[in-house]
Amino acid sequence: MASKIKRRTFAENSYLLKEGERTETAFLIMSGKVEIRLSDLSDNPHTLAILSKGDVVGEMSLIDNSPHMASAIAMEKTEVVALSAEEFKKRIDNMDSVTRGILKILVKRIRQMREIIGMKSSETNWSEWENN
Repeated sequence: MASKIKRRTFAENSYLLKEGERTETAFLIMSGKVEIRLSDLSDNPHTLAILSKGDVVGEMSLIDNSPHMASAIAMEKTEVVALSAEEFKKRIDNMDSVTRGILKILVKRIRQMREIIGMKSSETNWSEWENN
């Protein structure tokens, strides 16, 4: 198991994960801070959360094998424990089937909400905004 779980350090402003990409790792934050940012490379990025010690990033992609919904960027030197997809899958497979099923449904709903939010924000016509 030691080969499946490794410590890693990310420098300030480095990416743990990039929106739209797939990785084979989830990260448990041991120290530091990580910004979860949506539409990172657009003209209008959104910070969804600031994570710190004890938080996990990258797990949803390992649960449903889909690309990351957001980028995770170290705000300062950040130390993590990297959990491989293989090890993560073993742990998920050891859950009882009802809990595993609920977890997959929750991930699916979060992704659906992300799509709806993305559609609504793209419908905003800022050129029609007036300062009253």
